[in-house]
Order: sequence, then C-alpha cells, then structure tokens
Amino acid sequence: MSTIVFICLVVCGAGVLAVVWVTAYRVGFGEGRLTIPLRMINALAEHEIACLEGHPERAARDLVDHLGLPEIEARRLVTRVETSRAPRAGGLKSA
Repeated sequence: MSTIVFICLVVCGAGVLAVVWVTAYRVGFGEGRLTIPLRMINALAEHEIACLEGHPERAARDLVDHLGLPEIEARRLVTRVETSRAPRAGGLKSA
C-alpha cells in the first residue's frame, strides 16, 4: 500500500469519527440531557404500584413513555417491584 493511500485512509477515518462525535454530542449532552439514577427509577415504580395502587402494566408503560427506558427493562423493573412486595409464606406468626 502506498503512503498516499494510507494517509488518505487516515484522514477520511478521522473525518468520519469527527462527524460521529459531533452528532452524538448534539443529540445527547449538547441538549442538556441528564441520566436518572436507577435507585430513583426503582423508587418511582414502587411508589406507583404500592402507594398509588397503579396497575403494573400502566407503570411499565409510564416508565417507557416518560423516562425513555427500553420496554424490556421497564417490565423487568416492575416485575421486581411486584415480587418484592408480595407477602412471604414464612412471615411472623401470632402467638
């Protein structure tokens, strides 16, 4: 491979990387988007289901629509909340 071809490939590759970086910056951090901690999303789902007695399917749909979570992750989170609040068989017994 000649030196000129190698230099052209490096320059073109750097140009493509620059375009991808600028696009990603404008779409993400350039618009001021922030991430939400998973603890807060978990607390929100738990509050929606346990305190407000919301339907789990609606809670999952709200997480997808309003927070932009993938649908699989939202359903997994809601399922985890439901199983954690289910009564346990080996609980305390009255005397």
